[in-house]
Amino acid sequence: MDAAEVSRLLVEWFDVHGRHLPWRPDEDPYRIWLMVVMLQQTRVETVLPYYERFVATFPTLPALACADDEAVLAAWKGLGYYRRARNLLAGAREMAATYDGRVPEDPETLERLPGVGRYTAAAVASIAFDAPAAAVDGNVLRFLSRFFAETGDIGSAKVRARLEALAASLLPASGRGLHNQAAMDFGALVCAPVPRCEACPLAGGCAALALGIQADLPKKTGKAAPVTEHHLVALVRDEAGRTLLHRRPASGLLANFWELPNVPRDGDPAAAFRSAGLDLEILSELGEVRHVFTHRLWVLHVVSARLLREPADFSRHQWCADPAAATLPRAFSKILELE
Repeated sequence: MDAAEVSRLLVEWFDVHGRHLPWRPDEDPYRIWLMVVMLQQTRVETVLPYYERFVATFPTLPALACADDEAVLAAWKGLGYYRRARNLLAGAREMAATYDGRVPEDPETLERLPGVGRYTAAAVASIAFDAPAAAVDGNVLRFLSRFFAETGDIGSAKVRARLEALAASLLPASGRGLHNQAAMDFGALVCAPVPRCEACPLAGGCAALALGIQADLPKKTGKAAPVTEHHLVALVRDEAGRTLLHRRPASGLLANFWELPNVPRDGDPAAAFRSAGLDLEILSELGEVRHVFTHRLWVLHVVSARLLREPADFSRHQWCADPAAATLPRAFSKILELE
């Protein structure tokens, strides 16, 4: 089965079974860039309502470039991996300043934007501008490793480079964006973690199927278990029922987000909060919340507390009448559900 036949069969399958995403039919480069970034590490069904809300708030690249950080984070609220939202805003500002408010057509130029790696650049450039770039995500890697019977570890840079070269060899002379979308959806829906070989239009050319090893591929070294961190979190209310929030540091995980006051869980709770500058009376234990990030697990031990006196420097705190409406990371908004 030659490359042209593989591409033709993928696109024919996609025309019938593919997930046609809402940048169509205009194929606005800004909306394509936005959707591709939103789909990083997040399922299509989860993304769609957030995409619609985000586009309604920021319908054009200039509108996003002019937005303030809080408005962008509020529109992103609930989607998780908030660094993506910050990178979108930084990227929009850079495109407004450097590229006349347009999404660059060249994949290498796109890769220089904040939060844009090789896959994102290839997906945006091929779908928006028909650039000759193969978009290789996890679904495509799985399809390629089976179709070509690649038995090496796909976590290896050499193996990945081989598969990316094979992906590039399958690109048609035109319609590369359609081909890339077809390959991604095919990997997600047919050449899935549990392969659906009976529904595969490429079964006749699949080397892994011919060898009977399709269920064993791709090979990938297991991920390291996330590091577990225990935190003590205080749900602090004043007499008016407002909730005390704290702003996280300007760098690091969840930079500059509002959160519920928290400290590492170590020894006496009141003493631990005093060392962080908050003089609290601990009232009761409320329960435990767990939240998984990519490489860490937070175990949040939640207490109800009362603020005995405001700290001398209250600049990184605020009282909030409706914390459920605030842009709290999901790890902390879960806590509000304990009550």
